[in-house]
Amino acid sequence: MKVHVQFRPRRKPDGAVVLAAGATAGDLLKAVAQPPSSTLVVRGSTPIPEDVALVEGEKILLLSSFSGG
Repeated sequence: MKVHVQFRPRRKPDGAVVLAAGATAGDLLKAVAQPPSSTLVVRGSTPIPEDVALVEGEKILLLSSFSGG
């Protein structure tokens, strides 16, 4: 299955990620080496938990937390 991923802030180039059928948001985070403790997975405008299955061809936003001053 292929999903389209946007990274914000842009730490990696946006693009397609190939995952196994039935992959979850958590599987996506592992595949792109993003820590679940500081990355929000967003479908449309709704954050989704790590155990939610992804759908072929959908667009996912990975929003990483950042801090500084």
